Amino acid sequence: MKKLLLLILILFNALQFFAQNTSLSLNKNWQFSQHGKNKWYKAIVPGTIHTDLLANKLIPDPFYRDNENKLQWIDSLNWEYKTIFNVDEKIFVKPTIDLIFDGLDTYANVYLNGNLILQANNMFRGWTISVKPYLKKTKNELKIVFTSAQKMVDSIAKSNLPLILPDNNRVYARKAQFQFGWDWGPKFVGCGIWKDVKLIAADIKRSYSKNYDPINEVKLIQLPDSIGTSFYFEQNGKPVYVKGANWIPANIFLPSVKKEDYRKLLQKAKDANMNMLRVWGGGIYEADEFYNLCDEMGIMVWQDFMFAGGMYPADDAFMQNVKEEVKYQIERLRHHPCIVLWCGNNEIDEAWKNWGWQNQFNLHGTDSSKIWNNYKKLFADSLQAWVNKLDGTRPYISTSPKMVGAIKKV
Repeated sequence: MKKLLLLILILFNALQFFAQNTSLSLNKNWQFSQHGKNKWYKAIVPGTIHTDLLANKLIPDPFYRDNENKLQWIDSLNWEYKTIFNVDEKIFVKPTIDLIFDGLDTYANVYLNGNLILQANNMFRGWTISVKPYLKKTKNELKIVFTSAQKMVDSIAKSNLPLILPDNNRVYARKAQFQFGWDWGPKFVGCGIWKDVKLIAADIKRSYSKNYDPINEVKLIQLPDSIGTSFYFEQNGKPVYVKGANWIPANIFLPSVKKEDYRKLLQKAKDANMNMLRVWGGGIYEADEFYNLCDEMGIMVWQDFMFAGGMYPADDAFMQNVKEEVKYQIERLRHHPCIVLWCGNNEIDEAWKNWGWQNQFNLHGTDSSKIWNNYKKLFADSLQAWVNKLDGTRPYISTSPKMVGAIKKV
């Protein structure tokens, strides 16, 4: 009876929330232009600058032959997006009207009817802005100016000279790291409105959040043994033989991945008898559909935070940006039973100890100590604390693989 009453209470709260909120999608009627050119073309939202240029036949196929090299000019420019929309006058009786971006890639100034309402700097979080004072009934102009992420990170890196952070200036941007080029994919840094845009009008702000213990309990077991420390998972008290793979973004241009693509790829993993996928730290926190399907299919998820193959800064502004990102993503994902582990980064501990960065980038003495202390501040201390506070039901490890020391050459 108590469980039934709790369920009724949750449903009542949810119904109240939806009954008292009005949502207006703003995904339609977008245009884009090179910043300052005032020559506008049709844009698709969610989308990217590369897919919009391609759809308007302004560039050739980015994946054909050496077109990757020929299209690098795109990433050196700033780009604008705009749309015009009307709102029902009934919306204005609501005390709260919020403009919500589920994802902006990455450095973006947002204007509503000429008013600067947001300066975004993180691809991995949503943005909510109270906009009632700026709205009109008709012909509202929403404009977004994207600054070149490549130029932005190069500028930040230059300001920090002579200190150079391995191994790429990309580490300064809270942006999918693979977009700056990786061993498995091309370099298309890009920008764009990569997730949904909507207007929410509300009578009240109501939220209900509670963590419940999953039916299938998965634990990470790390115990001393004769050769070091064990590392394996138990499910309901029984050891699990993990079979799986790294999951990288399913398309270089992220909004091109559709729901049916997720189902097809995850079904292939399931058919291959995989029971765990690691969401790789050089990509993205995946779409809701990915985690929903992993829940449905019984596929465990090892979830990296989005840091990979580089030494990251740890100044106050960067740390606060990451803190907001982590809060947003854990609160979004923690209810998924498929997630069994949070991991700080991909291969950074190993890279620092074994890839020769200290000599390659002339990092010795105080410079080397500063960079390593920044690493520990972010991955050993802060992320651990944030995970414990925001989740507390899953283990956290700082990196993968975890190196005890440098690899000895035989």
